[in-house]
Amino acid sequence: MGVVELFRAVSEEEFKDVFAHGKLRKIAGSVEGKWFAESAEDAAQWGKLLYGEQPFRIIAIQIEEASANQLFRLIKLDNIGPARFAEVEQLELRGVREVSYGKDS
Repeated sequence: MGVVELFRAVSEEEFKDVFAHGKLRKIAGSVEGKWFAESAEDAAQWGKLLYGEQPFRIIAIQIEEASANQLFRLIKLDNIGPARFAEVEQLELRGVREVSYGKDS
C-alpha cells in the first residue's frame, strides 16, 4: 500500500506545535480531532473561511493509505471539497511539510 497526502489550514500556534513535536496534537482551543482537505487549494479555502484576515499556514501530512481509507470522509464539506476527519490518536504521520498557496488570491 502507498502513502496518502492530506492538507490542513493551521494557526501559527498549531504550525509551531506540529514542527516542534513532529505530530499533530490537541492544543488549547482545539478539538479532539482534525479535518483534512484532499487538496492544498481546498485547505486554503477553509483557512480563509476559518481565519479570515488572521494569518494561517497550510501543512501537508503523509499517512499510510490503509489508515487514510479508514478515516471518516465527506465528499463536499462546507461546499468546498472532499475532507477526512481523524482523531489525533489515529494520525501516525509518515511526514509533514508546509505547503505554499496563493495567499493573495
